[in-house]
Amino acid sequence: MSLEMILSRLTRFVWLWPMLVGAAFFSSGCGSSAQPARSVFDISPKERVLYERLLEQADGKVRYAESFDLTKLAMREIWPENPEQVRTILFFIHGTSAQSRLYLPLADTLKNHGIATVLLDLRGHGLSGGRRGHAPGIDALVRDVRIALDTIRHAYPGKNIVLGGHSLGAGLCVKFVEFFHERPSLYTRPDGMVLMSGGFIPNENCDSAEVRRVSQRQEGRSFANVNGWGLAAFLPAAYLDLHPRAIEVVLPNDSLVTKALQENLLTVNYSLQFFLASFPFQPKQTFRHIDFPILMLLGKDDELLKTCDAKYTYERAKSKVKDLYLLSETNHINIIWHSALAIADWLNQNISNSEKP
Repeated sequence: MSLEMILSRLTRFVWLWPMLVGAAFFSSGCGSSAQPARSVFDISPKERVLYERLLEQADGKVRYAESFDLTKLAMREIWPENPEQVRTILFFIHGTSAQSRLYLPLADTLKNHGIATVLLDLRGHGLSGGRRGHAPGIDALVRDVRIALDTIRHAYPGKNIVLGGHSLGAGLCVKFVEFFHERPSLYTRPDGMVLMSGGFIPNENCDSAEVRRVSQRQEGRSFANVNGWGLAAFLPAAYLDLHPRAIEVVLPNDSLVTKALQENLLTVNYSLQFFLASFPFQPKQTFRHIDFPILMLLGKDDELLKTCDAKYTYERAKSKVKDLYLLSETNHINIIWHSALAIADWLNQNISNSEKP
């Protein structure tokens, strides 16, 4: 079952439908909790060493900010040896179930090319506080991002700040622009944006061969299991300030995942409200407001997303400086390290070596 079908169950509530349509565009491949399915993701043998190293890696430098509701937001900072020479900081947001530690290989590559990285743990993930897998309002995450961004700007004045994200984090980047563009007194535009495996506008006219490729990849597999009763209780429970976490992300059946779960490194159960807080409601209109440099990246072997959606988004992006990289032999997860060098080169060419507006 797809997330679009799940959300459509709530269409009887007419006032909620526009929000649900907007939130549904990202995720697909959901299953029923009554029929456990194999995860749509796999851990390849050649990447096990990298995951093992990440599980043992120390936290390093972590900065904390206090959000609007006093929730602690954790940000890992990774800097080159000569921080005073750094011109650009990539502020990056993780995807579903993950946390900032997964993106340390990306940050290490950027560090070697003179770029600093700040990796945010969303509330309820990683080192941040907050209830696991839940957001207290549909504007909570974008407000968190603004506070975290402002914290970094104040700490490092004069640096270029590029907003980026992977998967759900990419969708949240677009939602951030959507929300705060309508509130200019609160909005400081980023100097650039990096969207990795997410944040794309769905193309209703995708090539049928590519649709079949993604469908075949998802056959017998699932991105998430959904508790139908919990989903049906979304609105009545919300009136009582109860938010059942009815969506369970299906992770690979692997000893590395088991260890990560035991160490509380992954988030598995989510409320519907968390996803509503993560994705823009009007992505087409939002891309008209993105007038700063933007880089979009997608693996050609992505298990969830189609390249036609990325191309469709690229064609409609209004920025004068825009690029789309489609990476061969790259999937939804390993794009994090497969694309690192390309991101470093793009940032240095289009951000670090350009005049700050």
